[in-house]
Amino acid sequence: MATDYDAPRRRAEDEIETDSLEGLKASENANSGMDDDGEFVEPFEPPTVDLTGEELNVTVVPRQENEFTCSVCFLVQSKKRLSHEEDGQLICRDCA
Repeated sequence: MATDYDAPRRRAEDEIETDSLEGLKASENANSGMDDDGEFVEPFEPPTVDLTGEELNVTVVPRQENEFTCSVCFLVQSKKRLSHEEDGQLICRDCA
C-alpha cells in the first residue's frame, strides 16, 4: 500500500488528551508521589535551620607525590587509578 507522506497525520485520541493542558494536569495529579518505576516517593524538605553564621573547619592536605588530578572529573586520585595520559592530560579509570 502506498503512503502519502504529505497528508496530515492523525493521532490517537489518548495522545490528544494528554497534550491538552487539562490532560497534562490530570496525569500529573495521578502520578504525584510516584517515581518512574511506580514506587511511592516521600517529598524531600530541606532543613529549616539557619547555618549562615556557622564556620566549617577543614584541614586541607596538598596533593601528594603518589596522587594526580583527573583532567575530566577533577578529583584527586591515587596514581594506581591512572588509566592513561591523553595530550598531556591525566585521566582516571572511571572517566576512561
